[in-house]
Amino acid sequence: MKKILAGALLLFFAINVSGQKQAKEKVAWKTYTDAKEKVSVSYPATWEQKKVENALFFFMAPYDHAGQKYRENIHMIVAPAYDLYLVEYLADARKKLGENVPGFKELQSQYIKIDGLDCCRMIYEFKMKDLVLRDAYYLVLKDGKAYTLTCSALEGTFNKFFPVFEKIAASFKIK
Repeated sequence: MKKILAGALLLFFAINVSGQKQAKEKVAWKTYTDAKEKVSVSYPATWEQKKVENALFFFMAPYDHAGQKYRENIHMIVAPAYDLYLVEYLADARKKLGENVPGFKELQSQYIKIDGLDCCRMIYEFKMKDLVLRDAYYLVLKDGKAYTLTCSALEGTFNKFFPVFEKIAASFKIK
């Protein structure tokens, strides 16, 4: 009897893990390409594209539940790099965020590679009205331009979305 019960539990566990793995793999992705700026990025196909002034692109996660106050999102801004090195541009970004973003608090920064390029990823929190938000800010400099990819979520949902943000950032390419 114990062998049958153990076998049934093992089978249930194997089916459950397999089902979860298949569910994760079924998430479709789209690729956004901007011919003028010569960039591309992949994002979940269920996310909605919005036009936002000064942003190269802006994508929002679908509503999760009725009455949801905030939708997780990503956007990119391309600006002149002003002949700054990555460390200098990051220092300037920190200063401007501290001066202009209510409750700005840097949580961590790390230098990583995206598509073979040096990138700084900064995680920070800030306040927007009655919400506490957490952003993953990816900064890449190339050919005199600064590419900033900002991935935003509520403080409480950030850890759930961070793997998605990392996959989006890893897909970023400059042609």
